[in-house]
Amino acid sequence: MKNISFIIVSALFLFAGCSSKALKPREVDQYYTSTGVQKYFLSDIPDWANFSQSAGCFRSKGIRYFDIEAMMKSFSLNYNQALQIQASYNEEFLVMKKNPKVNLTLKDEEVLYFKASDRVNSKINFFDAPTFKEIHLIWLDEALLGKKQEERLRAFLQSSVHDTGVPVLVSACLTKEEAEAKFPNLALKVISAELFSIYDTNGVRQPSLHVNVNAFFQEGQKLIFYKQDIKKNADDIRGIFKTSNY
Repeated sequence: MKNISFIIVSALFLFAGCSSKALKPREVDQYYTSTGVQKYFLSDIPDWANFSQSAGCFRSKGIRYFDIEAMMKSFSLNYNQALQIQASYNEEFLVMKKNPKVNLTLKDEEVLYFKASDRVNSKINFFDAPTFKEIHLIWLDEALLGKKQEERLRAFLQSSVHDTGVPVLVSACLTKEEAEAKFPNLALKVISAELFSIYDTNGVRQPSLHVNVNAFFQEGQKLIFYKQDIKKNADDIRGIFKTSNY
C-alpha cells in the first residue's frame, strides 16, 4: 500500500513540474513566423574574400548582398529598384550590426527589408541620381592607395572641369558612410559598395561584384568616367560611358 501511495505522490509531483514548464510564458520571438524573405539574402562573404581585385582594396564592412535575380522575378522589379532596396537595407543594417549591444534576429532583418522596400516604392532611393545633362563619374578607390592619390583626387574635385558636369564618386570598397566620412566637407553623390552586386542588369549571375552605372541615369545623359590611371582596369564599374584620366 505504501508503494502505491509513493507512486501516486511521485506522479503528482512530475505532473506539476511539467505543467509549470508548459504554462511558462514564451518569449515574443518564439511566436514569430518568418515571411520567407531570407531566401533573398545571399550568404555572407568571408573577410578574407571580401575584396575588389581591380580596386586593390578590402571592404571593411560586411555588406548583406541580395539575390537580385530572385527579387526581380518575385516582385517585378528592375535592376535599379532591386539594388536600391539592397543598399537602403544595408544603410540601417550596418549601423545596427556595429552596435555590440544589438543582437540582430531574423525578425529584425525582415523588418529592415520591408522598410527598405517601402522606401524605394515611395521613390525614396538610397542613391538619388542627378538629372544634370553631363555626369562625371570619378573612381574613388584609386585615392585609397596613398596620400598622393588622395590629394590628386581632392584637387580634381575642385577643378573647373566640373563646371559642365556633376561629379559622382564611385567606390567598390567604401560604404556611403565611409565615403562621406572621408570627404566630410564635400556634398557629393556616391555610388558606393552597397549598390554593387554579382548580378547584371538582366539578373544573370556574374563571377564578381560590380555595378552597371547606366541603371541609375537617363538615356540622354552623358557619362564620363574619370580615372587617375587610364590604363588601370576597372572591371567593377560597367556600363556605356566615355573614359578619361585626370
